[in-house]
Amino acid sequence: MNHLNRKIAAALWAAAIGGAGSAAAPPPDAIDLSAVQTANCYIVTPGSTSFFDATRKGNSPTATIDAGASARLIWQDTKKLISSLEYDSGVIVAVTASGAEGNAVVAVCDAAGNVLWSWHLWVTDFDPEATAYTTEANSAGTTWTFMDRNMGAMAASGSFPSHGMLYQWGRKDPFPAPADFTLVADDYSYIDGMDGEAELYDIDGNILPKIKDTAAPGGSVELSVANPMTFYYVSKTDTGETDEYGMPVIVDNPPSGDWADTSADDRWGGVSGHKSIYDPCPPGWKVPVNDADGNTPYAWMEYSGMTWDATYGGAIDHGQWFPGCGTRYYMSGANDLPRDGNPYSGMWIGTAGTASANLEEYPTLYGQYMMIVNGKRTYKPGKDRRSQGMSLRAVRDEECSSALHAVTAATAVNVRGSRLCFDGDAAIRIISASGATVCEAYANATFDFGFLAPGIYIAAVTGCDGTTASVKFIRR
Repeated sequence: MNHLNRKIAAALWAAAIGGAGSAAAPPPDAIDLSAVQTANCYIVTPGSTSFFDATRKGNSPTATIDAGASARLIWQDTKKLISSLEYDSGVIVAVTASGAEGNAVVAVCDAAGNVLWSWHLWVTDFDPEATAYTTEANSAGTTWTFMDRNMGAMAASGSFPSHGMLYQWGRKDPFPAPADFTLVADDYSYIDGMDGEAELYDIDGNILPKIKDTAAPGGSVELSVANPMTFYYVSKTDTGETDEYGMPVIVDNPPSGDWADTSADDRWGGVSGHKSIYDPCPPGWKVPVNDADGNTPYAWMEYSGMTWDATYGGAIDHGQWFPGCGTRYYMSGANDLPRDGNPYSGMWIGTAGTASANLEEYPTLYGQYMMIVNGKRTYKPGKDRRSQGMSLRAVRDEECSSALHAVTAATAVNVRGSRLCFDGDAAIRIISASGATVCEAYANATFDFGFLAPGIYIAAVTGCDGTTASVKFIRR
């Protein structure tokens, strides 16, 4: 990295923590993951040193994280995936092992060690823009651009590496999908230990307790933020009453069937249509939601055009792979991917499912999902309790510029056609919507970006006097 490009990195670092001069410059080769947008997930290059703004909650430009004092690795699914984790002046710096891929959750903590906020680090050599799939326009003219794999997946096809993470509806933190098949007895216990749990590790490589063994009832938004590794399930309460058939009346606790004691239909942007503070997707991407006319983002998938792969247990449609990777059960947090059953999965949609008009008598609340299974229910939109753990596939966030705060709006840089125009000599850094540096160059007065793949980018331009300006642009 040359002298001018170091100035770009330093300027973006200073902007991310709220002002130049408030912290030392980052390592020279560090990648600024939050340069385009802060988020609850970042795609991280294996074998890299990366940093991100740890003072912002999700993509919010205003919701701040105060009293941060240290960084902690909550879990990683590959031993020694995160080889170093540090916190300094509102920034978390992570070093990932060379040649290793996997997922991790890291957090900023206060002086007492309490988790204040957490982030999913998706460590893989993956550029989502390079393989994204854009649907045909529906009757309302709406299109969605999907990633070609599930959130957290290490591959776009095949077996378990393509399964990725599971999520409770409206929650920002992921849980590993089943890493193997499950075998369940009649009493719902696992036979021969076949619980499908992925082995998780702390930063020293020690094995952590299984997700199902640390799951708990009685969740809330505050508890979920403080305990990102805890799956909050719905417990059952015997009311002591009997119904007209003499059977005991058992009710959900909470009655809504949600993982939290309070519910909100817009927790994943299904009401506003905008990316939310609890959205679990990386910069430039968000949870898919129905369009303004109520059309599902998965209407382009049709059973008649689907091919079921019996070898790996998943559906192929329009060249896109949707694995049957199971779920985590809403009443326990345990995995469900039967060894001898029909592989299945559900793909969450950020739009709430229709609830009863009489919530006093029928209080269950739902999230919408798309069913993946080899049968008549394939591609049928459904609804399930929000505490269920299911898969998620991100779509491009066309409004990602609305919350930019890691860089400043430029007045000295203009976009004309496929060219960036500026005064004099300058160092150029082009950053993709995923936060990756696409290219670095030196130019005089203009820079032609026509060679870039279609997508949303940020150009950081540093002049010879060290001043830096930036501009968001779309390569169509």
